[in-house]
Amino acid sequence: MNLKTTKMSEYKFYFDPYTVDYYADFKESSGWASTAMRIYEYVADECDWDGESDMRALYLDLLTQVEDKINK
Repeated sequence: MNLKTTKMSEYKFYFDPYTVDYYADFKESSGWASTAMRIYEYVADECDWDGESDMRALYLDLLTQVEDKINK
């Protein structure tokens, strides 16, 4: 089993690879704090979620996916 397959199964939610790439690239030009805020805004405004805990889970999962992409 390759590492990519193993890692992907650890994520709770699917985000389009273009979304993950966008925020990874955004981090390079704007820093991590701005990227984290943009990801929060994206999850709050563009994703379907039910309740604060659901939103938090989506936010943290996308943060993790972006961080993993950056650290590749």
